[in-house]
Amino acid sequence: MDGNTKLTPQETIEVGKEFKSMRSMFLRIIVIALIPLVVMGVSFCIFANIRIKSILEDEIKKELRSAAFALGRNYSLIGDGDYVKKEDGLIYKGDNKASGRLATMGDELLKNGLVCTFFFGDTRIDTTVYDESGTNMAGTKLNAEVYRRLYETGEAIFCESMDLGGNNYYGYYIPYRNSNGEVAVIFFAGKLKNEVMASVWDATVSTLWIWLSILVIGIVILLFCTIYMVGYLFKHFKNEEIESVKKLAAKEQMDFMTLVYREVRDSVDTITVLSDKILSEDHSQQTREKVLGINEAINSMMTSFNSIQDYSKLEAGDTELSVDEYELTALVDGCCKKAGPGIERKGLEFKVNYDDSIPNYLKGDFGKIRQILDNLLENAVKYTHEGRVGLDITYRTITPDKIDVTFTISDTGIGIRKEDAEKLFLSIGKVGQSKNISIKGTGLGLLICKRLVNILDGRISVESEIGKGSVFKFTIPQDVLNSKTVGECR
Repeated sequence: MDGNTKLTPQETIEVGKEFKSMRSMFLRIIVIALIPLVVMGVSFCIFANIRIKSILEDEIKKELRSAAFALGRNYSLIGDGDYVKKEDGLIYKGDNKASGRLATMGDELLKNGLVCTFFFGDTRIDTTVYDESGTNMAGTKLNAEVYRRLYETGEAIFCESMDLGGNNYYGYYIPYRNSNGEVAVIFFAGKLKNEVMASVWDATVSTLWIWLSILVIGIVILLFCTIYMVGYLFKHFKNEEIESVKKLAAKEQMDFMTLVYREVRDSVDTITVLSDKILSEDHSQQTREKVLGINEAINSMMTSFNSIQDYSKLEAGDTELSVDEYELTALVDGCCKKAGPGIERKGLEFKVNYDDSIPNYLKGDFGKIRQILDNLLENAVKYTHEGRVGLDITYRTITPDKIDVTFTISDTGIGIRKEDAEKLFLSIGKVGQSKNISIKGTGLGLLICKRLVNILDGRISVESEIGKGSVFKFTIPQDVLNSKTVGECR
């Protein structure tokens, strides 16, 4: 199987069933989430409107009470003395006539929807003010129960329902007593109840529409968010399913490569033994060059097999970090020895430079760092026909117990175009292949290096120029075991 492995028909059917089941589950979640949201929204609207009604009624009560007291103060300014009914049938306070007083302020009161008047005893006296419906309420009798309460307590009374002149009112009654302590007159301020209720209903409907609009907008936003979330999760699970199939295919590929590797390894070991025997028996330069060429070819072949196997492991997710205590000089010496036959055969200059102050005893994933360095050194030797290959090791202190180790591999090889250099760590296959047709290999090495560097939380980069060579640099954070430096150990 390759990286583009497709699902079999049976696997597609099973995945489709899982997606349908998942979609059904999410639809149920949406419905379950919407029901309490709608219930809470409607309950809140009802509660809000009940509260609004209560607030409006309180405001109306304050308005009516203020109007009734203002009416009382207005009449109290008419001279001294008690209110009395004289022979002409009119009501007087002292020598001043009280009847008709409202005529001077009636129009202004009616603009605010207020009806104000007064009662003498239990009978309505004022004949100058009409209510909004045009009803003259002169002579209307005060409700006996209300009159009794006013007479006994002398306190203002608010009535939520009071019939006057055939109309029902919200109103305040405020009693005033004469010098004998008896209730002489009662001032009244009111509003038609049906008009008050209409105002409350209008405010309630307006508020209800506002809250319903907010609720609908909230539901729409919730639906869009939920649909987006379902789509995202659906896509995520689908990709996860496909990824698991790819990993399974990669694992099968890795198992196959392991079997092939074991078979090839036996043959390679035999060739290596024979090469060493030839070198021990024939010391001529010509023979030595041929044997070194054979060894280099064997190393190149095994590197290719190792690269394929390593790539299969990375694809299958079968790579784990290890923590090893090691010497930096031993790591570098091992890599240099492996690259040695190729360097010697081509007659290249090779130099290793250390920052002598770098700590020598470190802790990290020795195997993976060795693999990255082997790959990069092998590439440098492979693509350099004459000149030199160099390896520089520097560092940067992060904390007293942690450093960044940087390996820089430079060569005077064929180089890479800038646009090709950007693709080196991104795809399988050698870039600039038409120019490098004589160079053997899988092209997996740099891709593996990039992935291994990422696993180790490091960084890797390349600078190159056609015909002048390349510089590969990678940096890996490592723990410091002790302060002994490379300079002290060499």
